Amino acid sequence: MQVKRILMGITALGLVAMASWLLACGANAGSNESGYAPSRAPTNSNASGTDQSVADDKPPGVGDQKTDPPQPKDPPARVEVPEGQLTDDGLRWTIKFERGEGYALFSRQNEMLRVDIDVRLPYSAGDGQASRGSCVDLVLSVDGLHGRHLFFHPNPVWMPDGKGNFSAYRIEYSFDKNRDEPLRLDDQPSFVGTSNVRFWDHWKATMWVDLRYVLVPGNTPSSRADNWLAGLVMGNEAATMVFPTGMDVQNPGKTPEALVAFKYSELPELGDEEENPRDVLIEAEQQVHEAQRNVEARFTVKDTAGGFKALLKNVEGFPDQLWGHYLVYMLSYTAAVRGIPGIDTDYLKYQRAYVEACPGQSSAHLEYLRNMVPLGKHDEAMAHARTIFDSALCTGRAATDGYMRLKWAEICIPWGLTREAGEQLEYIKGKPELLKDDNFRVDYNFQRAEYAVRTGDSSGAVAIYEALMKDERKFLNSNQFNTIQQNLQFQRQAAEQWEEELKFQAEDAKKTNPRWVVETSRGKIVIELFEDDSPNTVKSLVKLAKDKFYDGLTFHRVEPNFVAQGGDPNGDGSGGPGYRIKFEENRRGHFRGTVAMARAQSKDSAGSQFYICTANSPNVLSLTGNYVVVGRVIEGMEAADMLRVGDKIISIRAENLRNHEYQPEVTPE
Repeated sequence: MQVKRILMGITALGLVAMASWLLACGANAGSNESGYAPSRAPTNSNASGTDQSVADDKPPGVGDQKTDPPQPKDPPARVEVPEGQLTDDGLRWTIKFERGEGYALFSRQNEMLRVDIDVRLPYSAGDGQASRGSCVDLVLSVDGLHGRHLFFHPNPVWMPDGKGNFSAYRIEYSFDKNRDEPLRLDDQPSFVGTSNVRFWDHWKATMWVDLRYVLVPGNTPSSRADNWLAGLVMGNEAATMVFPTGMDVQNPGKTPEALVAFKYSELPELGDEEENPRDVLIEAEQQVHEAQRNVEARFTVKDTAGGFKALLKNVEGFPDQLWGHYLVYMLSYTAAVRGIPGIDTDYLKYQRAYVEACPGQSSAHLEYLRNMVPLGKHDEAMAHARTIFDSALCTGRAATDGYMRLKWAEICIPWGLTREAGEQLEYIKGKPELLKDDNFRVDYNFQRAEYAVRTGDSSGAVAIYEALMKDERKFLNSNQFNTIQQNLQFQRQAAEQWEEELKFQAEDAKKTNPRWVVETSRGKIVIELFEDDSPNTVKSLVKLAKDKFYDGLTFHRVEPNFVAQGGDPNGDGSGGPGYRIKFEENRRGHFRGTVAMARAQSKDSAGSQFYICTANSPNVLSLTGNYVVVGRVIEGMEAADMLRVGDKIISIRAENLRNHEYQPEVTPE
């Protein structure tokens, strides 16, 4: 993508890296795994193959040649250079965007060139680590063959890197018709800028340029040129607009005839700002950098609580700066995960403030949704997703709408919101124009396969994977290909084993099997217990239910696409009923809905802890033979899907019992 070459940038200490950094600075973060749970089989989590690398300190157009797509040999088709419309506010150029029109308005103010821009493209503040995100590139030249790229980044989220490198709001390059690559200029830039990113579908920016400092042929500080040529590049790695469209975005000196012309002396002159914008904005940037230095210093001396307080103060002082909002959220999240003292762990509150500060940043919304769903905030998450779909971010732009819906489905599937995910997949299926894009179509089918795995339809997953290998092979990257190969093996085996399981279930239908009725904070779950397959273990489970052992306990472990585990009186995976039960080999396999006994390393160490399998994932299927299967969910799987860490077992009662005592043979712990 051409814009990727334009927006490559320097690497600064990112916000995700900052979280790791503060941990290294002294935050204690231990984990206490008791070994009571089944272990995962190795899987490849990045099925979509969307990892991207960002070049380090490369000028626009100079990216990683291994990852950048080849550039066309022929220059883009040239179009007639548009003429601006002279208004009282400035010389106005209308710019066609994917959704309607934007504009660029050239005027004079405080003896500087002022350029106001309305950018009707989705906004992105970068990835918090290396990508600069959205920018405006103002191209200026006198002769058309030599000139300047003036890059303005509306609202970076980076922090300093401890080496004096700060988030860049403005960077300048020179271009020359005889050079293939622009040249980075390290002196004081000749311009300043400000922006407003609080829009769903677009954002605004204003740049003031002191033309005396734009040192190009035909212009000097003592003899400022009056006749200028200009161009604009606006956007990010998701979407870009080049104006005029015939301009070479990397080296405009190769297409001088495509630049628009204006006469500085004929531009409308706006009333001067009382304070010179250049002085005000440079001072504001310095204040932001000083605030960042203060935060960095606190983390350097391992004062994480003090750093958090400083960040909160900076959010109040710089409410429109995304770096403060984002880092407060990241530190709060890290504190919640790692147990860092002195930091508010209500991270969703801070993440919400960040999202509201940049509503058009799609990645921020998706991360917010990813955090809500595991916490069981399903209604809030679905309401927020609807807000996104109904907003200007998605309406009228099919590609963004499809992308956001597919990503939302991707979030829902592993956490059991299968009805919601199914609706989104059906919506996309009804938009055939979206599926014409090869990469989107492959990702969509991957999610269809994930949906089948999550709902226990291994045969359906096999069919989708086989179709991908047959029809989409040339569009699969190596990561996707390897993922399909691995998953196909498991799902084919599961489909075969399921045929045997159906025979066992037909036998069960003729028996009197005990049942567990599990009342949870998410609803009722009914479990049929396989007394003939694991008789001693079932006796123990029935007795514990009769003794009300489970009432009031919690599900202490829930992992997406894997298991929900509960029954520990200690609530952390370390406890049991005071005895152990010997391992019982049986014929039953692991599938979605299977209920089995958790244990420690020894096979003869099961006690009271049980788990419910929530998918036909490789992790689940690989457990067969290693853990005692005691039953299956026959009612309330929807409630089991919704279980989250901390959810209550209100009560478990045993029903449909056979006419004998349920007294297990046990060994002391």
